[in-house]
Amino acid sequence: MTADRPPARERRAPTSRVIDQITDSLGDQKAFAAAAGIVVVALIVGLVIGRLAAVASIATLVTFVMVFAVQHTSSRESRALNVKLDELIRVTSARNELIGAEDESHAQLDERREQLLDERPAGY
Repeated sequence: MTADRPPARERRAPTSRVIDQITDSLGDQKAFAAAAGIVVVALIVGLVIGRLAAVASIATLVTFVMVFAVQHTSSRESRALNVKLDELIRVTSARNELIGAEDESHAQLDERREQLLDERPAGY
């Protein structure tokens, strides 16, 4: 490895990449419009043929899976953001004791926030 080249990154698991592609696709405004249309059509068809319970069951199952997909993506993005912020803290004159603050309890974080608010310059 040369001095000017960063170490190779380990690739994420294929399932993780697929989940991200799914959540990216479903997060698009066109996908939302399509989903809203499907819900309206499913409700009408369910009412007409008397199978609204089946439509509701399918919607519940899809929602259940999507909660996990969205949580996966959100968790990964949050961790990446924390790593980036930790690096910025490390290379600046910011307080290094704030690195890893995301692992503290809510009470500890509230206390740190209050300290930072007390120390802010006048006019902020």
